[in-house]
Amino acid sequence: MKQKLLLTLSILFFINSYSQQKKIEFQLSLGPTFSIPKTSKLNNSDINGNPEIKTSINIGAFILPSLNYRLAEKTSLDIGLGFYMDRFTIEDRNANVISEGNRSVNQIQTPININFHFGNNNSYLFGIGGFSSFLLSAKEKGESRINSSGFTTGGDIPIENPLVTNMSQNFDNDIKNKYNSVSFGAFIQLKKNISFSTKTNGFLLLKINQNFNSIKNNHSAPGIGLIEFKNEKEPTTINLGIGIEI
Repeated sequence: MKQKLLLTLSILFFINSYSQQKKIEFQLSLGPTFSIPKTSKLNNSDINGNPEIKTSINIGAFILPSLNYRLAEKTSLDIGLGFYMDRFTIEDRNANVISEGNRSVNQIQTPININFHFGNNNSYLFGIGGFSSFLLSAKEKGESRINSSGFTTGGDIPIENPLVTNMSQNFDNDIKNKYNSVSFGAFIQLKKNISFSTKTNGFLLLKINQNFNSIKNNHSAPGIGLIEFKNEKEPTTINLGIGIEI
C-alpha cells in the first residue's frame, strides 16, 4: 500500500513539475461524432437479391480527457483515453428481406498523435496519429420486412398476397460478436486554440477517424458457388468538439 501511494505521489510530482514548465497541459474535449455513409456489397455474384449494407449519417457522442505535451516550439504530442459512442443508420438488404434501423457501437479509445503548429501565434494545430479501440458494446435495433415484389409463382407473375406484403418484425440485436474486442485505426485532426477568458483557454476540434479492423473477417462463405461473400466496409467517423485546458 505504501509503495502504491509513493508511486502515485511521484507521478503527480512529475506531472506537476512539467505542468509548471508549461510542457504538459491537461485537456478535456467533447462533442458529437458523425458517421460517414458507405455501401458494402456483400457478394460478387450478379444474381438478383445480392445482399448489401448501406449506412447513413447518424449522430453519436464522445468525451476525451487528454494530455498535450510540448515537444518544441512548433510540435506537440497528444495522448488521450476517452469514451466514444458511434451511431449508424443501417439498411441491410438480403434478397427480399430489408432490415432498417440504427446501430450503436460503444468503445474506449486511446488516441495518440503528433501536432504541427502553424498560423498566428501557432494557434492552429494539424495532427496525425492512430488509436486503439476497446469494444464495450454493439447493438442494432430496427425493423425487418419482406418485399413481396421479388417473389414469383414460378412464372412471370409476382405474388400479390397482402399478408406477405405487410409482413414485418422488430429486432433488437446484440451484435458485439460482429466486432473485434480490440481494434486499431488512424486519424487526422485540426485544432484551433481559443480563449474563453483571461484565465481559461480552450480549443475547437475537427477529427476524421478511419477504422482498420473493427469488423470481424467472418463473412466469407467458400464453396457456395456463385456467391462469394465479402466484408462489410470499415467505418469512418468525424468528430466535432470543443475543449478546455484544465
